[in-house]
Amino acid sequence: MSSHKHDSDGFQIVSSKKSSKNKSTKVPRQQSDLLKSKSFNIDIEKSYKKIISAVDVLKDSQFSKDVIKSVSNIVLDRQIVELVCFGLGSIGECNISRYQLALLLCLKDAFEIDNILVHDPIFSTQECDLLKRLKLTVIEKNSEGDYVISKQGVTFVYLPHCPKQLTNNFLWSNWNTHLENCILLCNSFTSLIENQLSRVLSESVPYIQNIFSYTTVVSLENNFVYKDIFNDTSIHYFPSDKLKLAPVDFWLQQKKPEYKDTEEFITSLMIEKLNIV
Repeated sequence: MSSHKHDSDGFQIVSSKKSSKNKSTKVPRQQSDLLKSKSFNIDIEKSYKKIISAVDVLKDSQFSKDVIKSVSNIVLDRQIVELVCFGLGSIGECNISRYQLALLLCLKDAFEIDNILVHDPIFSTQECDLLKRLKLTVIEKNSEGDYVISKQGVTFVYLPHCPKQLTNNFLWSNWNTHLENCILLCNSFTSLIENQLSRVLSESVPYIQNIFSYTTVVSLENNFVYKDIFNDTSIHYFPSDKLKLAPVDFWLQQKKPEYKDTEEFITSLMIEKLNIV
C-alpha cells in the first residue's frame, strides 16, 4: 500500500529527497485540449487569493531562499531589468501553475523587477486579467520562445517545466555572446544531456546541446513541500569567460528550428488552425 500523503489541494507530499530525473509535471497537451474558449470562466477573486496564499507559503520556504541566494550570487552588482516567463499553464485551474507563478512573484519582489512579461497560449481572457491585476504584462502573440533579451542589463528567463523545444527556440533567438546577460531557470540541461542520445539531441534541440559546454548549471534541491512543482529545475547561466572559448563560427545562426511529431510544444500555426487566438 502506498504511504504517500496528499494535502487538501491534491498535491502529493513526499518525504524522500529523491526525485525522478527529467520528469515533466505538466502532461503534454493534446491539440484537442486547445479548443477551450479564451472566455473560459474562472473566479478571479478566488484565484487571486489562492495565488497570494501560494506566495506566502513559498516565500518562507527553503526552496525560494535557495533560488534567490543562487541568483544573487550570479547577478552580483548587476541589475535584473526584465523577467520573461513562458509556459505557466492554466493559473486559474492548476495548483502547480499557481505555485510556479508564486515563485515568479517572489523573484519580482526580491530583485525589485518592474518589467515582467508572461505568455502561455492557453491563458484564458480572465487569466490574462488576473495576471494584469498582479502587475504583469501579458505577451499576446505566441512567439514560440523567440524572444531577444535586453542589452541594458540582466534578463531572467523562467520556463517552468516547459517543452525543451521552447528552450531551444529561446537560445536560437539569442545565439550570440549576449547570453552572458541571461539567467535561465528551467528543466535541467544536465538531466537532458545525460538522459538523451547525442544523436537525438542534435536532431531535436541542437542549441541546448551546443551551448551546454559553455553553461554553468546550478542544481536546486527539490526541497519544497510539494515535490511535483519544481522537480528537475536548475538555474543556468553563461559566463563571458566560457562564451569567449567558443570558436567564431559557433555563433553562426541557422534558420528557426522546426519540429516534427511533438504534442507538447504548442506552435503558432497550431493555434491558428484551432481558432483559439
